[in-house]
Amino acid sequence: MSKILIVDDTPKNIQMAMNILKNCGYHMVYAKDANMALKHIKTYEFDLILLDIMMPEVNGFELCKILKKDKKTSEIPVIFLSGKDSSDDIQKAYEVGGVDYIVKPFINIELTTKVATHIKLINCKRKYNDTDR
Repeated sequence: MSKILIVDDTPKNIQMAMNILKNCGYHMVYAKDANMALKHIKTYEFDLILLDIMMPEVNGFELCKILKKDKKTSEIPVIFLSGKDSSDDIQKAYEVGGVDYIVKPFINIELTTKVATHIKLINCKRKYNDTDR
């Protein structure tokens, strides 16, 4: 079962994402800020992170930079979730290491399809890397 970390400081957004993804068979864990997210990452091995941008203290861009610098977490795909739809924000999301960007409010099929795609990609990458050794 694939594990997804949802990081958002707004409980309503976490609940919405979880409700959309609940029938897809994922194990989901949530965090309301970057510090809680980092604690969860030390406990669980995640296959995907859904990450809000606008959060107190450490924003999503900064958290993504931290994750991409750490060898243990650098390969975890990060999909940014944001109410911001400016081209600057989208560009920055990719520059800091995001693999995708979804504007809130979510379109159910967009969220489920992008999550499924990136879960498949990371699983293929891991499988390839395991056979490559």
